[in-house]
Amino acid sequence: MPLSRRLRSVMPFVALVTAVALTACSSAPADQEDAGGTSGAEGGSFPVTIDHAYGTTTIESEPKKIVTLGLSDQDPLLALGVAPIAVAPWWGDYDYATWPWAQDELGDAKPTILNGGERNDDHPPVEEIAELEPDLIISLYNGTTEEQYQQLSEIAPLVVPDKEYTNFSITWQEATRATGEALGREDEALDLVDDLEKSFADAASDHPEFKGKKAVVAERFEAGESVVRTGNDVRAQFFSQLGFDVPKSIAEFEPNDAGEVYVPDERMDELSKDLLVWNAGFSPDAKKTVEGLGLYRDLPVVADDHVLWVEDEVLSGAFSWGTILSLQYALDEMVPQIAKTVD
Repeated sequence: MPLSRRLRSVMPFVALVTAVALTACSSAPADQEDAGGTSGAEGGSFPVTIDHAYGTTTIESEPKKIVTLGLSDQDPLLALGVAPIAVAPWWGDYDYATWPWAQDELGDAKPTILNGGERNDDHPPVEEIAELEPDLIISLYNGTTEEQYQQLSEIAPLVVPDKEYTNFSITWQEATRATGEALGREDEALDLVDDLEKSFADAASDHPEFKGKKAVVAERFEAGESVVRTGNDVRAQFFSQLGFDVPKSIAEFEPNDAGEVYVPDERMDELSKDLLVWNAGFSPDAKKTVEGLGLYRDLPVVADDHVLWVEDEVLSGAFSWGTILSLQYALDEMVPQIAKTVD
């Protein structure tokens, strides 16, 4: 991972429409001080300039009111001891869009969940964000377009990934590092990355039987097809870091930009490797559906009982979020299950 690469940042660009500009000038809500902000974290070194896919962003001084727009961007921020004042919703019915593995880090902060908890990737809630008067917006695990960047950067300095990591493809390592740099605390963020990578390395060392085995990570959203995770996808990388060989494609089916391979049921035999993992915590009917397929029941990986179903919602969530906070929880819970399934 290009962890040593340094993003640099600054905030240029086009003015918002008049209504949004007027909104940005309005006062923040009276109770906004309780929403979030820095929480006992040591200050960083400023100014910071970050290069990214749409130019550069400069953060002149330590941000106090941070909005996170990416699906899981709050976790790296919380890991560094800073609570956002507002977060974007993803999934899971948890207070302040914060899952159990991050509740301790959230503490007493009460960030706003943007857009009433309804996500709209095409139209982020620009006016609502402007009303919050943030001094930094973080949009890393996201699909922020250049037009959206231009709008949002008129409100506050906006940090997005570089071209290598746009469109929901940023790794947890890079998301953590970039968040740390935006806070002027990159070295501290890299220490967190090193600690978690050591946890993966220790788990791989404790289980040499994982090394070189082929693992397929699949999910079920629509009838007639399964989605296989590859590339930079956090679920695929989880198994790669444990020593497994995760396929980059399935038969003639190539992944899309998000690392998803859509495999029709008539080609389900291509999922039969040394280990088949179904991430199904968000889809309680998936197991019954899949196991009811005749072709599936005949797969060698099924006959050998080398199938792992991740059905617990919190564990599935930790595995799917794939953040500096969630992955340690996923490692602790999943590695014993993986070892038992592979054995």
